[in-house]
Amino acid sequence: MFRIRLASLTLASRLALGGLVLLVPSGAFAQTLAADTARATELFKNGKAAFAKGDLPEAERLFGQALALRKSSDIAANLAQAELEQQKFRSAAAHFSWALANLLPSASDAQRKAVEQGLAKARGEVGVLRLEIKPDGADVLVADQALGRSPIDGVVFVDPGEVIVSVKHEGYVALDKRVLVTKGTEQPVQIELPAKEPPATAGAAAVVAAGDGTKNEPTGETADRAEHKSLVPAFIATGVAVAGGGVGLAFMLSASSKEQEADDLAKGLGSSACVDGGDTVEVAAQCQELKSKRDSVTTSRNVAIGAFVVGGVAALVAGYFYWDALSPRDAKSARQKSPLRALRPSFDIAGSPGRGSFELGLSGDF
Repeated sequence: MFRIRLASLTLASRLALGGLVLLVPSGAFAQTLAADTARATELFKNGKAAFAKGDLPEAERLFGQALALRKSSDIAANLAQAELEQQKFRSAAAHFSWALANLLPSASDAQRKAVEQGLAKARGEVGVLRLEIKPDGADVLVADQALGRSPIDGVVFVDPGEVIVSVKHEGYVALDKRVLVTKGTEQPVQIELPAKEPPATAGAAAVVAAGDGTKNEPTGETADRAEHKSLVPAFIATGVAVAGGGVGLAFMLSASSKEQEADDLAKGLGSSACVDGGDTVEVAAQCQELKSKRDSVTTSRNVAIGAFVVGGVAALVAGYFYWDALSPRDAKSARQKSPLRALRPSFDIAGSPGRGSFELGLSGDF
């Protein structure tokens, strides 16, 4: 357990709490302040007692209530110690940091050293972000911590892992930035919101209207979806390319096999056996079979060529879609119409006993 002796801070806290009453005017306000001071003192004493008994959750609760009534470095330091003992490192680091920045001038070196040691231990278990947000006045959310509006002074303590920094401002495109945080490290985070573009026409303005009649402003999540297109068209085009190549290869092998069979049959008949249709019925039948095989070879080759062409075109289209989907773009370019937004390759193969032919076409929005 991380335990640092902070009992020596108790007396300074009491002096600070008591001294505040002498600086305020008399009357109802002074009475209210005196009551808050007395309540904060009582909560602080009870928190110390709970801490001494080892009831850390109760001590944390009591110190937290006392700090809400009176901002005191002594109370904050004791609250941070209770949190550190429970391994609530992020909040402990924040409270130790505040206590160190607001130590009373009368604080001893031992008290300062105790707070510094507590801060060092808590800070070693968390990550630290230094935020630079533009423009000023933007609402900033780091994980579950609402930090208010930029500029954000000081550092922000965060738990290790992936942290999302969300920034929004009226008149600007909201952004979410993912930051990978390692414990014990400190890193700067810079975010500058791009200004929204005014709608060009009334029709464009109607597009941003939500179904319930409210205006649907772009957020970091929707901007992220706009900047990254779907890969489904690329996958479909890849499938077409693979299928085209497979079909072309199959028909090319079939054509080669049939051509070999036709050559073997032609060798058996002789070079002039089929000139006049054949001398006998058997030869005529073989000649007709030879003709059919030659026609089949031609048809298979045409189909293979058509399939290869379609596969090649689909491969080019797939390459374009992969490039279009994976290339980084800003919000403006993401809204521009893709030159091959709905490209659809198509082909038609027609044949007859005497010849084979195919027709290749591309359709879509260019």
